[in-house]
Amino acid sequence: MLKNLLIGDNAFIGVSHLSQIHARQKLQQLRLDTVVDVIAEAVACGATGYTFSVHPNNIQILKALEKTGKLKGLGIWPVLPYTAGYVRTVNEKGMTGLIRDVLSGLSFTGKAKALLSSGVSAVTLDAVRMLNTFVDMQLVSILSLRGVRIPTVLLHEVITDLGISLQTRQLFDSYMHHIQDKYEAMPGFVTRNFVRFVRYFRNSGLPLKDTVIMAPFNNVGFQMNPTKEACESCLSELTEGNVIAMSPLAGGYLGLDDATEYLRTLPKLAGIVVGVSSTEHAKQTFAKLKVWEAELSQAKGETT
Repeated sequence: MLKNLLIGDNAFIGVSHLSQIHARQKLQQLRLDTVVDVIAEAVACGATGYTFSVHPNNIQILKALEKTGKLKGLGIWPVLPYTAGYVRTVNEKGMTGLIRDVLSGLSFTGKAKALLSSGVSAVTLDAVRMLNTFVDMQLVSILSLRGVRIPTVLLHEVITDLGISLQTRQLFDSYMHHIQDKYEAMPGFVTRNFVRFVRYFRNSGLPLKDTVIMAPFNNVGFQMNPTKEACESCLSELTEGNVIAMSPLAGGYLGLDDATEYLRTLPKLAGIVVGVSSTEHAKQTFAKLKVWEAELSQAKGETT
């Protein structure tokens, strides 16, 4: 059942897979209060959560939602760590500079919690413990907000897919236990190769049950690796895990009607994430998705 209707953040941080210049121009015109209104409209029309990279813009958006009382009840699905910013900082300032910058945005108590919770990983450069340290650092500012609810914490695709390539089973196992035990949330993973992810977890004995997998699914096979057909076949055979379809509009290439008609053929999806850039866009998108979700629920009830 399509129980998770998530708002994506690309429009709010100036990201577009079709025209980056156009996306940046739109971002310059988008005010913080407008973003809050867009998210509020999406929620009013059926959106259940907001998924986002921990970009500075998104932290400001969450604070604005808290201030206006519109954060309460909204599921927050952070994608960690903020790899794009980390890579730039490491190139410019080194690992020590990265740690200093990440900590700079936290209160004294927050810094202490973030560092002490994962021991001396930042000093020893233990990759597994360092990942948990950075997760803690970035979640501190989110968890400090009143009324925040985090059902899932997603590992960024760069870390997920690199970890699979390097077969770092310990990294995945440690991350999953860390999210479950410390935050009582469901561990999630963003991947650009759905088939390889599922195959690796099965072969490594890692549990897919109570795990979220966010991967591309769309009618033209955009970002669906290794192939559209392979992803569809893998999904149809999947008996565990909660799969969230991202890039359903293929970066803006497809319209919502075309996207939903295709996604209707994938009954095992547990959710979908769609970016919206205006209140009207939010209303049209999530009202349609809510109707689709209701139809799926009804159909499931009729067949049980």
